[in-house]
Amino acid sequence: MDLLSNDWFFWLVLLILCIGIGFILGRTNNSDLKRQNQLSKQLQDAHTELAEYKEQVNLHFADTAAAVNQLTESYRNVHQQLAKGAQSLCDDPDAASSLETIAGPSESTIEHQEQPTQTIRPPMDYAPNNTSKEHGTLDERYGLKPKQEPINPAAYDIPVSPSSSNQAK
Repeated sequence: MDLLSNDWFFWLVLLILCIGIGFILGRTNNSDLKRQNQLSKQLQDAHTELAEYKEQVNLHFADTAAAVNQLTESYRNVHQQLAKGAQSLCDDPDAASSLETIAGPSESTIEHQEQPTQTIRPPMDYAPNNTSKEHGTLDERYGLKPKQEPINPAAYDIPVSPSSSNQAK
């Protein structure tokens, strides 16, 4: 029996072939899949751009820190050169000592500093007590008036009792 001569076999092969072609065409023309691939690529590009930006920021701050350190060192060198020149060339000792103090206290300066001779104390009271009735401004009772006697109720206030109201009925 010949398989190609059968009608059902021909239709079966044709059906399988059409399903395969339909699957391939549907897969390539799927707009949702295209959209998903496009968004995935955009996300990857955004991550790459962010990583490059972070790297640029890090390099910028590292370069800035190095430049500031170099500037500080240059300033220190210029100041030392000026101090040496002032010590050797100036007749005025105050000018040389002022340049040394700008550079900061040296170890010898720290050792020879004098202690303050006066001890500063905060005031104990702004208004000292002259009599026993007066209080200083830092006293807890300062500015408070003495307790006043309670005022007696007026004579025209007549208390009303519940028993008297029941009798009136």
